[in-house]
Amino acid sequence: MNTSEKIKKVLAIAFSLFMGNGLLITLKAIFPTQLKAILPTNGNYRSFVIEAIGALITVGLIFLFKKINVLKITGKGLATGLVCGLPMLITYTLLMLAGFLDLPGKTLIPALEIVLVIIRWFLIGVAEEGLFRGVIQELFMDFFGSNTRKGVILSIVCTATVFGLNHFQNLLAGVSLTFVLIQAANAIALGLVFGAITYRSGRSILPTVLIHALIDGASFVYNGMLWGASDVDTINRLDLRSLVLVPIFTGIFIFLMRKSKTPELVSANKAAKAIA
Repeated sequence: MNTSEKIKKVLAIAFSLFMGNGLLITLKAIFPTQLKAILPTNGNYRSFVIEAIGALITVGLIFLFKKINVLKITGKGLATGLVCGLPMLITYTLLMLAGFLDLPGKTLIPALEIVLVIIRWFLIGVAEEGLFRGVIQELFMDFFGSNTRKGVILSIVCTATVFGLNHFQNLLAGVSLTFVLIQAANAIALGLVFGAITYRSGRSILPTVLIHALIDGASFVYNGMLWGASDVDTINRLDLRSLVLVPIFTGIFIFLMRKSKTPELVSANKAAKAIA
């Protein structure tokens, strides 16, 4: 890839980040009163609308940059992705059950809001996995190369880092810096696992969309969103103990991307190109 093409890829990554996250932040800064008048005042309705817009923008970016292959999946690819994500599937299913066990005696939010919150879990999965693993990770692979283990790992690490740093926007929502730092560190490590799962799945985002939805759903339920807690409340309940997830997720990533899997990774890359 020559210098001009590399610059185009970097600009494409920057543009994707802006459209996926920066656009709404910019509009809020320039037109705060107008947006406040347009968006629903209820927090759950507003979050639903914002995530729906984010998901639509992400799908648009996937088509714009011709990364349609990330939307395709085979039975084997889905099974591989879910097996690779099995530790998280088990852990966060148990966390969600723990949250449901705490429901008795609580006053729940209205039924329609509960439905929107559940749908929102999947919208977040589509918006974030589509943007980061479906577009940005693919663009990094164009930049670093997807036919070598080094190129793949560099792409995943860079994407995970951007994914984690992206959570600093929560400072604008009122989350304290301490909690944002904890969330960002966990997100970088989680992004490594998501990147590996996506690649091991034949570069399809479907497995990570499902796992991401489960993780957010479990977090929302466990932290009380079904009985009125907000996104900010959920993040502000983090503490230093949650950083134990960083070495755990990093270890899972190292295991999934171990050298002995290199032939399989190359094969998955060729398969993804074949169906693109």
